[in-house]
Amino acid sequence: MRDDYPSFPGFENAYLEDSYVLDVAVHPGILTLQLDLLLLPSHPEWRHPLPGERACFRPATIVFPRVRDVRWTGQGVVKPAIGASGTLDFGSVDSLTRDADNYMLLGDWGKILLKSDMPFLSIDGSPSPDPDEPA
Repeated sequence: MRDDYPSFPGFENAYLEDSYVLDVAVHPGILTLQLDLLLLPSHPEWRHPLPGERACFRPATIVFPRVRDVRWTGQGVVKPAIGASGTLDFGSVDSLTRDADNYMLLGDWGKILLKSDMPFLSIDGSPSPDPDEPA
């Protein structure tokens, strides 16, 4: 049965399609995506957007553990953009789906097919204080 990422534990209130992929790394047994992740207001880590931001973004990492097979096609087709902060931006995750332990990721950076355990999402650091919440 095919599932989309919002059904994965921990991904429910994140929106990958408007997040920014900052890095994709493949090492023996692990694949990671570094993101500037867009959180939906229903996410427990959501805070009001900072001045100049259009939404709540947080640094995050998607980790695919125990990778047993990986195929990455379409690499290098699109050059990364340079964001306002000077960081490289490889576009978004257009699609992340699963069929059993087979995953498919699509984005401007290519197409990745892999076999791994369930990915997990880790939000980095602590959030900026929300000025609308009492201290």
